[in-house]
Amino acid sequence: MQHGFSYNGKDLLHCGITGEALTAYVFMGPVYYQKLKHMVLDKMHARARGPRVVLTRQPTEGRARDGGLRLGEMERDCLIGYGAAMLILERLMISSDQFEAQVCTKCGLLGYHHHGTGKNVCQQCGDGGTVSTLKLPYACKLLFQELQSMNICPRLTLSDA
Repeated sequence: MQHGFSYNGKDLLHCGITGEALTAYVFMGPVYYQKLKHMVLDKMHARARGPRVVLTRQPTEGRARDGGLRLGEMERDCLIGYGAAMLILERLMISSDQFEAQVCTKCGLLGYHHHGTGKNVCQQCGDGGTVSTLKLPYACKLLFQELQSMNICPRLTLSDA
C-alpha cells in the first residue's frame, strides 16, 4: 500500500497500445514457485537413423549417444493387448535389428550363405538344397548361437506359410 498498490491486489490496468482502461480489475500479487532442475527441452530427443551397438546390432541407448527410443516389456505387453501385431513387428524387428538367417528345413539348425559358391549351406547336414532363408531379429540369432556354444541346440521348425 505504501508503494501505490491496492490492498486486495486488484488494480485497474490500461492497455499499452491504445491507453484505454481495461474493463475488469486485474489481480496482481507475489507468486512463489519452484523451478524444476530437469526441463522438457533438455529431455526432448528423437531420431530416424543412427548408431548401433556392434554386438547386438540394435540402436544405441540414451540421448547423449544419439540413441533410439526403446520399446520395453511393458509397452510390448500393452501393444499385445491392443492387438497391434504389425506395430510390434515394426518396432521389435524391422526398425531394430532385422537379420536374414539361413535355416535348414531338415535339422532346424542355423546355416550360412557361402559367398564363394553363392549357395546356402547347412553345416550339420552338409546340404544346400534344404536351406531356407527367413528374417528374424539379430538378437534372436545371437541367442541361438550362444545356446549352441553351451551345447543346447535350439531347432526351428519351418512350415509353408
